[in-house]
Amino acid sequence: FMASSAFKMKIRVSERFRSEGNTFRTEIRTDFSYLSRYFNVNVRLDAVRCSGTGILGYAEGGYKTERFSSYVRGGIFLVDDWDDRIYVYERDAPGSFNVPAFYGRGYWIAFYAKMSLMKSMKLYIRAGLTEYPFMKQFKPGKAELKLQMTLDF
Repeated sequence: FMASSAFKMKIRVSERFRSEGNTFRTEIRTDFSYLSRYFNVNVRLDAVRCSGTGILGYAEGGYKTERFSSYVRGGIFLVDDWDDRIYVYERDAPGSFNVPAFYGRGYWIAFYAKMSLMKSMKLYIRAGLTEYPFMKQFKPGKAELKLQMTLDF
């Protein structure tokens, strides 16, 4: 659904069937997006039903020009069973593929930036923090910082 060229809403419903174990897995995902010349905002709500119910939601804001782009994403997840885990693609540097499986009860925040320092030199920065304060048993969090510079010859 497009309210205008700047506002969009997407709904995706998927069903997985397996012949053994938890045979059915249903996922409903809704994205609300706003895109202008330099700024964009995306809000996602995702629910999975398999062994139990997993819920994830996030909001992301970004700024993009020809030489610089940056994005901040923050979200919360309540996924009590591994079979209900929810995968979310995360922005990352070229050559890195980052699709974490969110499981447990917690939140995360991530920052990504790309800077063109010269025509042939780019710098990528990614920082992320995942915490689990809503767990019944202690689970340690995770923090990461990634820097990558590329040179084109």
